[in-house]
Amino acid sequence: MKPTLTLYQKIQFFFDKAKIPTAYVLFLYITIIQYIPKDLISKEFKEISLLPAAITLGIIVLRIFFDIYKKVNQPQRNLPFFESWNALVESKEFSSSFEKRIFDDKVINLKVIGVSLRFYWPFIKKIIEKFLQEDKKFEFNLTLAILDPDFYEEAVFVDQNFRDKFFMQVKATIQDIEFFKKAYSGAKNCKCNIELIRYKFLTPFYGVSFDDKFLFLGNTHWRDSIFKSAGNSYNMYVEDDEFSGSEKIKMFNSWFDYIRSNQLLIE
Repeated sequence: MKPTLTLYQKIQFFFDKAKIPTAYVLFLYITIIQYIPKDLISKEFKEISLLPAAITLGIIVLRIFFDIYKKVNQPQRNLPFFESWNALVESKEFSSSFEKRIFDDKVINLKVIGVSLRFYWPFIKKIIEKFLQEDKKFEFNLTLAILDPDFYEEAVFVDQNFRDKFFMQVKATIQDIEFFKKAYSGAKNCKCNIELIRYKFLTPFYGVSFDDKFLFLGNTHWRDSIFKSAGNSYNMYVEDDEFSGSEKIKMFNSWFDYIRSNQLLIE
């Protein structure tokens, strides 16, 4: 669902889209009207119409030059980076793009690719429970992809300590999600669709995408032949941003669609 624009935002959007075509039309009008014969258009009409057309054209040209000036002189933005999940959820970028979207639209489509989901699920659960307790009407469409515990039985690329922790974490997460689904299955005002799927291969990243507009992406890596995450750090991508956000979102969705179409649902 697209976010609702205010009247001011709609006017601003229309002006940004229409200013260049309008400038062309006004320029042609000012140029051509001077050569139209007097028997078709009177001299008085030309004089009356030229002044507002010229003023309007001047305002539009000034706005175009101002936009160019801002783009040339604005500080170069860096790709938003968060060193941990906690730093991410506490950031202004996340709260403004995630929580505000829920409150405004009352609908959110969330996709998650994780290992044990030990960071993602508690946060998402807390948000959903907040709405349930306040008896607010909303819709959550949530699909969680978790690494299959069976995949680790023969794995030689993870240390024993990590394997033991993973089994405990993933088992507890799966049980909690199933318990949550049963406990709130009869909620009246909320529609909460939770799908839990598993995959049996190593992805080069982990992350969260919502509404196919925002993506918080972290990378995995190898150290001494051991599979590691990059310290649970994240970069933020937005559709059509200057950091190839649209391409990153497409990449994430392609992996997600593969997982969803090739793996069984966790019963």
